[in-house]
Amino acid sequence: MDIKEIIENEFSLIVNDIFVLGQGLDSIAYLVNHEYIFKRSKHDAARIRLKKEKQVLNYLKGKVTLQIPDIEYYSEEYGVCGYKEIKGDKLTPVIYKNMSDDEKDKLAQDIALFIKEMHSVPLPDIDELELYVIDDYKRDHDALKETIYDKIPDKSKKYIDDLYKRILNDKRISQYIRALCHNDLSCNHIIIQNNKAVGIIDFGDAAITDRDKDFVYLLEDSIQEIGREFGLKILEYYDHPDKAIPILKSDLNDEYYPIEQILGGQAIKSDDMYNKGLNKIINI
Repeated sequence: MDIKEIIENEFSLIVNDIFVLGQGLDSIAYLVNHEYIFKRSKHDAARIRLKKEKQVLNYLKGKVTLQIPDIEYYSEEYGVCGYKEIKGDKLTPVIYKNMSDDEKDKLAQDIALFIKEMHSVPLPDIDELELYVIDDYKRDHDALKETIYDKIPDKSKKYIDDLYKRILNDKRISQYIRALCHNDLSCNHIIIQNNKAVGIIDFGDAAITDRDKDFVYLLEDSIQEIGREFGLKILEYYDHPDKAIPILKSDLNDEYYPIEQILGGQAIKSDDMYNKGLNKIINI
């Protein structure tokens, strides 16, 4: 069934109008009746993540200050969920640049509070929600050996082996504080109105894991993100005890991105994504 049929047949909601808001590797988002956001999973792994996302959002109700999606409609069979749109605009570097200094400061305070609230809740009992950082790195290394080592030059193999040796031997990475994390907290997941944060969206990667994962994109210097200065403000208001560690992890996240493209491309059968990552590794 197409998405309109699913919404009307499964949820008894009459669809007067519907259009695509956007899509990523895992799902397509639709605006329905100018009121509801509906997400439809693109593959089986995304359906599993959607189920966990629903459980996390239900668990967080009443526990965070900013608005979060309140899922009213859900079908595990079709990998579809629906919730009322959080009204506002996604934060962008352009919007941030045009804010006053006081507005920028208040935004950093509000995001820091949201992260602290998430990290302070008791860890929920949700199946397969925990991500073990070191185990994940080891699995990634093994997967690369099995799938691409016969396709890359020796210098690339050495680079990968040295990267994992560096990661696995660094206690700043292997020893961390566990928390419930959004785990994909980039600026376009922050909803603002009148230059104030009002909501956080897209909890599809939420996990119990290293709390510093919620700072890696906020500290990223790129055209998509606000920049390191913004992330440092958030760390300050969060009262992080050692700001050098999330900075280290943010830099590592940038370096690791080609590997994520390779493994992610394999997982969802995206040749474009896979080849982009592979070419970066070959040309290192």
